[in-house]
Amino acid sequence: MTTMTQTHLATMPRVNLLPPEIAAAARLKRLRAMLGLAVAGIAVVVVLLFLFASSRVGAAQDELDAAQAVGAQRTAEKANYAEVPLVYASVETAQQNLATAMTPEIRWSFYLNDLSLTIPRTTRLSTMTAVNDAAAAQLAGGSTLPAAPAPTTDGTTTDGTTTTPPPVPVVANVGSITFSGKSTDFDAVAAWLQSLTRVDGYSDPYVQSITNADSTNTVGDWFDVDSSTKLNIAALSNRYLQIGTGE
Repeated sequence: MTTMTQTHLATMPRVNLLPPEIAAAARLKRLRAMLGLAVAGIAVVVVLLFLFASSRVGAAQDELDAAQAVGAQRTAEKANYAEVPLVYASVETAQQNLATAMTPEIRWSFYLNDLSLTIPRTTRLSTMTAVNDAAAAQLAGGSTLPAAPAPTTDGTTTDGTTTTPPPVPVVANVGSITFSGKSTDFDAVAAWLQSLTRVDGYSDPYVQSITNADSTNTVGDWFDVDSSTKLNIAALSNRYLQIGTGE
């Protein structure tokens, strides 16, 4: 074996000559450093959360202040419109009063137009008197519409026994129209009455009197005819009912 021969020596043993107290102190120092870093990190996170929460609270406070300002403005404007409910109430009351007042309305212009279209050529009118009994009753402080008379319920059969027929519907009359004019003959008078029966709202047309009279303005004899007809509830216009109900 020469001096040039390599030899493999075993690992040299390490001998720690430091006392255990020094190693424990070093570990405690490292632990303290780590805990300090953790506390610092937590403090940074807390500060960031506080700043974020403060910004959110500030934004919420700004929104609240803006909403309160708008509310105060609306409250101030509310005083300017305090009369609106009173106006609406007065308008509704006026509409109801109008509907009540116009309940017995009869549109006479419509009847004049119908009369001009339905009167026979063999009849001439000289005067026409229209009466609205329902309106007169309302002005007198009574009922708006006159009450219909009660229907007759007693009757007698052909064999003498008494029976009770079904009630006959009776329509209340709201007014009447009286006509004075001339007709060429009795057939013309009948045609005149038939023309009245075809008008909606007329009921029970009849002739009051017929007088033979000569007319210097026409050829042949004419009859002076006084006739009249009643007006039932179909003659009412009812055009203000929707106003009264608010529709």
